[in-house]
Amino acid sequence: MGRVKLQIKRIENNTNRQVTFSKRRNGLIKKAYELSVLCDIDIALIMFSPSGRLSHFSGRRRSSILITSKYTYQFINTFVLSFFLSFFLSGSKMCLLDT
Repeated sequence: MGRVKLQIKRIENNTNRQVTFSKRRNGLIKKAYELSVLCDIDIALIMFSPSGRLSHFSGRRRSSILITSKYTYQFINTFVLSFFLSFFLSGSKMCLLDT
């Protein structure tokens, strides 16, 4: 016999919300670890508890700071490159202002 499907809504009781967060956080970290091992990927989780405390997890090889900075750097490079390509390919002219 299966479990009853839980209705997803905010838990109003602060204590129950914190307990649920702690239990689900541990399950999420376990799944993230398994995914990183099975698929040989970098993974990072950054979570804030209902009380505002930071929790983080990184895969088996790198810290979450290294992973975050790596993908932030890649995002910025991609954004800047796409901006300049669209600017120059659109035929727009850049004008420099004297200050």
